[in-house]
Amino acid sequence: MGEFLCSFNEGSKKMRNLLGGKGANLSEMTGMGLPVPFGFVITTKACGRFFAGGGALDAQIVEEMRTKIREVEEVTGKEFGGGENPLLVSVRISNVIKIPTMTGTVFNLGLNDKTVQGLANLSDMEFALDCYTRFLRTYGWLVRRIPQSHFIAAYENIKKKALDEDGEDYSEEAVLFETAMQYKSIIMKKTGHPVPDEPFDQLREAVSAALGHWNSYATRSYRELHEIPESVGTAVVVQAMVFGNMDQNSCTGTVFTRDPNTGEKITCGEFLMKSQGGDTSFRDIEAVKIEKMEDFFPQLYRKFFDIAQLLERYNENVQEIEFTVESGKLYMLETKAARRTPAASVKIAVDMVSEGIVDRETSVANIRASDINKLVLKQFKDEDSIDTKTVDNFNTILEWADEFRTVGVRANIDTPEDAALAIKLGAEGVGLCRSEHMFFGEDRIYDFIRMIIAEDAAERNRAIAALKPYQKDDFKRIFRIMEDRPVTIRLLDPSFHRFLPHAESDIRNLAGKLKISEKKLGAKVLLLREENPAMGKRGSRLAVLHPEIVRMQTEAVIEAALEVREEVDGDLNISIMVPFISSVREFTNVRETVETTAMQCLKAADASLDFSVGTMIETPRAALLADMIAEKADFFSFGTNDLTELVYGLSKEDTEDLIEEYIKKDILDKNPFYSLDERGVGRMIEMACISGRKTKPKLKIGICGEHGGDPDTIEFCESIGINYFSCSTLRIPGARLAAAQAEINSAKKIERVR
Repeated sequence: MGEFLCSFNEGSKKMRNLLGGKGANLSEMTGMGLPVPFGFVITTKACGRFFAGGGALDAQIVEEMRTKIREVEEVTGKEFGGGENPLLVSVRISNVIKIPTMTGTVFNLGLNDKTVQGLANLSDMEFALDCYTRFLRTYGWLVRRIPQSHFIAAYENIKKKALDEDGEDYSEEAVLFETAMQYKSIIMKKTGHPVPDEPFDQLREAVSAALGHWNSYATRSYRELHEIPESVGTAVVVQAMVFGNMDQNSCTGTVFTRDPNTGEKITCGEFLMKSQGGDTSFRDIEAVKIEKMEDFFPQLYRKFFDIAQLLERYNENVQEIEFTVESGKLYMLETKAARRTPAASVKIAVDMVSEGIVDRETSVANIRASDINKLVLKQFKDEDSIDTKTVDNFNTILEWADEFRTVGVRANIDTPEDAALAIKLGAEGVGLCRSEHMFFGEDRIYDFIRMIIAEDAAERNRAIAALKPYQKDDFKRIFRIMEDRPVTIRLLDPSFHRFLPHAESDIRNLAGKLKISEKKLGAKVLLLREENPAMGKRGSRLAVLHPEIVRMQTEAVIEAALEVREEVDGDLNISIMVPFISSVREFTNVRETVETTAMQCLKAADASLDFSVGTMIETPRAALLADMIAEKADFFSFGTNDLTELVYGLSKEDTEDLIEEYIKKDILDKNPFYSLDERGVGRMIEMACISGRKTKPKLKIGICGEHGGDPDTIEFCESIGINYFSCSTLRIPGARLAAAQAEINSAKKIERVR
C-alpha cells in the first residue's frame, strides 16, 4: 500500500474513512474471496493532498497511480492502452458520507481510436463502439461537466435519421460510429479541448475531476448544511472494467437481498441483457426480473443467490448489490445497505434478529428514526391504518430501543388527550405541560379573556375563580393518566397580547360574546398591545406582575394532586416550572409565590405532598447565570425554541424565507429551529449544564423544545449529559429510537478509544 493509494487486496471495510464506502466495500468483498474486478482506491488522504496542492495531482500521487495501474495489468493480463487486449477502467467517487451531489461513473476509460480496434477483437465492432460512446458520454458529463442531455439528444437524432432512411434494417454499428464522432465534436466545442488520446492522461483528468467535486459549490453547500467537515474528503475508485454488454451471455443488474417495499425475505431486482450501467435512462432496453435469472444463466443462478445471502449475513444488514455477467462469468461490483420503506425497515429489523443474523443492538442501530416517525404520522395524522404485523414490528423495535436507552423521553402536551396518546407512544412522562393551552376551548376562552381585560383585582379574581375548575379538572385527568410518571407543568407563559384580537371585526365579534361595549374592549386591547410580545410581559414577568394567576394555577395543581393520589399506585411525581426567566431574583420571586400557595393548600387539607420547582432556561442571560440559578432551582429544562431565537436574534415565525435564503447563499448551514445549532446554542447549553452542576452535581436537566425530537440534537445533548428529552407526542417513538442509537454510538466510540 502506498502513502496515498490502496489496492483492493490491501484494504477492508474498517478503512471506510480512508477508502470511502465503495472502496471499503470492494476491498472487503475482495478479502472475502468474491469475484470482484480488481482495482485500487485514491484515498481521502490523497484528496487532502490534492487540495493542499491547489487542486492538482502531485508527482507522488501520479507515480503511485502508475504503479497501481501496472498491478491491475498484472492481475487482469491486459494492457492499459494496449492494442490487442486493452485494459479499460471505471472511475467513480467513493464517499465516506453519502452526498447526493457526488455521484456518477466514467465507464470504459482507456479507449481511443487505437484501443477501440483491440476491444473489437474481443467481440465485434458494434460492441467496441458501444463501449466507446459510453466512455465519451460519461467522460464528457463527469469530467468536462457537459450536461448528459447534449449527448442523449445527439444519439437520438442520429438513430432517428437512420430509422427514417433504412427502417428496422438500419446499422447500429454505423449509428454508434457516427455517435462517437459527434460526441468528440460536442466535447471539443463545449470545452475547447479534445479528449486525450493517451489513457493515462484520461485517468489523470478523471481522477482530478472526481476529487474536485468535493469542493464544488453544490457539494460545499450540502456539506455545510449537514455539518460535514471539509477534512473528511472523498476517495476515488479505479476498477478494471467488465462488460455486461459484450454478448448475449452478458448482463448487468441490481438486486436487493429482501424486498425493499415489504421487507419479505425474497431476493428481488432486475437485470439488463447485453448492457452496461445507466442503460435504462439512455437506451431502450427492457429490464428482466431477477426471478428469471435461472432461465438466462442457469449455471450462475445458485452461485449468485448464495453470494447475495452471504453478503447480507456478513454485513448484518439488507443489501443492495450491483453485479455484471461477462460472457457467462459473474462479477460483484458493489454492495451497500439497501434503501427500504418504513414498514419494510421494521420488519427486516425484527426478522433479522429472529433469524440470528444480527443482535438487537445492531437491529436498533440499523433503523432510521425518520422511518419510525413516518409510520407514526401515517397512523395518527394521515389516518392511514397500518397492518397489525407492522404495528407489532414497530412496537418490538421500540421495546428493544428502550433496552439500550439511558436518557428519558417525555412529551410536550396541551391537554389530557395528548397525555393519553403520549403514554400510548411510549412517553415516560410529561416534560412540558403548556397550561395556557387548556384555556383555548370555546367554553373556556371567554373566562380567560375576562381575566386579561379585568379593570381591577376584584374583577380579575372573579375570572380566575371561574378558570380554576377547568385547570384543576384537566390536571386531575392528566395525573390519572400519568400515574407515578413525572409531570412538569409550566406556568402561564405567553403575554396577554397573544390572546387578544387586533382586527376591528374580531374586536366587534368578541365584544358581543363578552357582552361588553366594542369601545371598551378596543381600548383595553390598545392598552395591552405590545410591539414585541415575544420579549414582553410573558413568562416569569407575567407571574411577577400578576401573582394571583400563579396562585390559582398552583392551587389547581396541588388540589388536583391531593384528590388523585389516592386513586393511583405509587406516588405522584409533580414539578412546577417557571418559564422565561432572566435573573435569579425573578425566579425566586415566583418560586416563593408557588411555595407559599402550595403550603397554604396543604395546611388547609392537613396533608403533605412532595413536588419540585424548577425553571426553563430560555434566555442567554439565564444560561450565563446557570450556577446561581441552580442554587434556587430544583431542575433545569432548556426551552430551545426561544433560546435559539434569542441567541440568533431571529424570529422563527417571521424569518422562514430569510433562513432558506441564507442557506442557499451559504450563510447558514441549516435551519437552527429544526436541528440544534451545536456550535452556538448547543455550546451555550453545554456551558450552562457544566455551570449548573458545579453548584448542584445531581441537577436534573432536560430539553423541551421541538429540537427534543431531532436525532442529531438528541445525540449531541446525550453527549453533554442531558437527562431527558421532551417533544411533541407524534415524535416520541422516533426520539426513543434516536436516544438508543445515541447511546449505542457513544458506547462504540468509547470502545474504539480503548
